[in-house]
Amino acid sequence: MIMIHILLTKVVDNSVIVDNTRFSINSYDFLSVKYYILNKKPFLNNELIFTSCNGLKGFLLNFKLDFFNYLRKRIYVVGDKTFFYVKKYFPFSFLFKKYYVQDIIEYIMKIKTNQYYDWFCGNINNNNLSLLKKNNINRYKVYETVLSPKKIDNLYNYDVIVFFSPSGVKSFFLENNIESDAKTEVFAIGKTTAKSISNFLSKKKIWYPSKPSLKKIFSLIKKIF
Repeated sequence: MIMIHILLTKVVDNSVIVDNTRFSINSYDFLSVKYYILNKKPFLNNELIFTSCNGLKGFLLNFKLDFFNYLRKRIYVVGDKTFFYVKKYFPFSFLFKKYYVQDIIEYIMKIKTNQYYDWFCGNINNNNLSLLKKNNINRYKVYETVLSPKKIDNLYNYDVIVFFSPSGVKSFFLENNIESDAKTEVFAIGKTTAKSISNFLSKKKIWYPSKPSLKKIFSLIKKIF
C-alpha cells in the first residue's frame, strides 16, 4: 500500500482523517487570529450572518452567553462546521446554510426584503461595502486574520499540499514556491481558495471537492491516488 505524504496548511482535528493507514500528515498554521471587542455593541437584528467559526467566536466574545438559547433568529451560515457550532448556541433559530459567502449575499439580494442583517466577520473579504449597505447588511469586524508565513523544508517530499483559504494561500507563497512541473498535487478546500492558488500556479491543476469539507478532501485525495 502506497503511503501518501500530505502537508496541511492549517492545523486540523485529526479525528476527521478517515484513513491513517494511507496518510502521513504534517500540519502547520500559516495564519493566526486576533479577536476584537466592539466599542459599541449593536442591537441585534432578527437576521444574523456567520461565514466562519472565527466570526461566531468573535460574536460570542462580544455578547453574553446566557440568553442565546432563548433567541429565535434567522441565521445564515457558511459551511458544515460553522453550521454545527451556530446550531449549538442558537438551538431555536432557523439556520440557512450555503458553502460560499457570495452565495449568501446573492440570495439576500435576490429575495429583496426590508430586513436588516448583522454580519460578524473578519478583516479580509472582497465584498463591496456599498453593495452590502444597499442590501441592509451591517458588517461588524470581530476578528482579524494575521499572516504567519514560514519556510517548509523538503517541500517536494510531499505528494499533496492542502490549502484552506485565500489568506492561507498568500501566507504560504510568501516563503515557499511550487514549480508547475513538481510531482506534488495541490488541493483546495473549495473553489474560492482554488482560484487564489491559480494566481501563483497558473499552469498546475488545482483539485477541490464538490462540497467544501475536510472529509471530502481526503476522499478526493484517495480517489486521485
